[in-house]
Amino acid sequence: MKAEDFVKKNREQMIMDIKEFSAIPSILDEETKGEGRPFGQKAAQALTWILNKGRSMGMEVKNFDGYAGEMTAGGGDRLIGILGHADVVAAGEGWHTAPFEIKEIDGKLYGRGTLDDKGPIISCLYAVKYLMEENLIPAETAIRMIIGCDEEENWRCIEHYAKKADRMPDCSIVPDGNFPLIHCEKGLLDVDFSYETDGDIGCQIAVESLYGGAAKNVVPGKAHCTLRCPDTETAANLTAVLNAFEHICAQQEHCSIFVTVSGKSTHAMSPEKGLNAISLMMKTLEEVSAEFDIAPVYKTYNQYIGMTYYGEKFGLNFADEASGKLTFNVGTIALECGKLTFGVSVRYPATVDKVKVFSAAEETCRRAGMKMDMTSHMNGLYVDAGSDFIGVLMNAYQKISRDYESLPIAIGGATYARTIPNAVAFGPLFPYEEELAHEADEFLDLESLDKMTLIYIEALKGLLTMKK
Repeated sequence: MKAEDFVKKNREQMIMDIKEFSAIPSILDEETKGEGRPFGQKAAQALTWILNKGRSMGMEVKNFDGYAGEMTAGGGDRLIGILGHADVVAAGEGWHTAPFEIKEIDGKLYGRGTLDDKGPIISCLYAVKYLMEENLIPAETAIRMIIGCDEEENWRCIEHYAKKADRMPDCSIVPDGNFPLIHCEKGLLDVDFSYETDGDIGCQIAVESLYGGAAKNVVPGKAHCTLRCPDTETAANLTAVLNAFEHICAQQEHCSIFVTVSGKSTHAMSPEKGLNAISLMMKTLEEVSAEFDIAPVYKTYNQYIGMTYYGEKFGLNFADEASGKLTFNVGTIALECGKLTFGVSVRYPATVDKVKVFSAAEETCRRAGMKMDMTSHMNGLYVDAGSDFIGVLMNAYQKISRDYESLPIAIGGATYARTIPNAVAFGPLFPYEEELAHEADEFLDLESLDKMTLIYIEALKGLLTMKK
């Protein structure tokens, strides 16, 4: 049977399966976790559901203590992987449909998880079903679908699976990203930097408080500080000067001034697309200090960071051809007892040695008198765009989509593909589609479902016959 005929024949059943699978609200639930359900009852239910579906299609299945499961077709030594996840993020507000009552409206399936990641899992499952029915899996090869249950939180599912599984796939696709594919992901480094300020000694105007931002991985849209002046006249004059700045709102109350700085929030992977309110606040304080004697809490910050986005003042001017420049985002800041602490998300080029990045940051801290506390780190991902593996996937995508212009993608974010060797995110989102994975009214376009299933069939056929 032709793949197109198979997809047409099985389309309604695929839709029914996506509806049933996505109706399970498999959000992390600490209250119902226990043995065999480490992420809660509903996540365990979703894992059981998909494993039963694979078993009904003739695949060998195994449940790894509720952390993850696997479904295997074929018995060969060479293993092709498909990595997906059965958990979802919380529904949130703003839906026009009930998020776990999956509705088909105008050729789209609306509901939490339909796109991220349950719809694509079903698509891949039916792609494997086609290959099994057509006897297209060579004797020396096998396909294994690995389903985790903690992708949206801490990836503990794959950490557990890697310890328990007999082996990891030789190469894998991850239907939890974008088409044509993501072959390059920057390394992620979260750091808290801190330094002792010069305090208020000898200064007319004290900085009583200074804070802003909510998370390292977001360009802060707001920052705040409170200034204490020696008298109301100075406070009034400084308030007027501050309010002349476009992004500043300053309010006087006796000898105090409450300052709010407004920037533009965006994701830390592309900080240049936003306007960092923290950096803008520090820049403004330094500018007005030419006229007013303000405690110089801003001095070290502006010397080593300022309004930059690429870490060039911090000695982190790294770049590569595959993933571009290192990015440096100050996401949070707080002044407590004379110590200024700011949280930073560093995303460094995938082919740059992390030791070089760490060493350069440590050297800057030494010169600046800062302390550095690394709170998390994740290695980058890079698969050569010229490799046979990438070539097979690109050929499959181009053959079905007829899109010969889109190229392999490099991102500053992180996909599930980082969790296993030699893996890339491959779909499900097409270049022309809007990303709604964690938003209200998440949906899966049914025309895209047809197309992605054909792409996955074509890609798996190519991987099954690809030489090692």
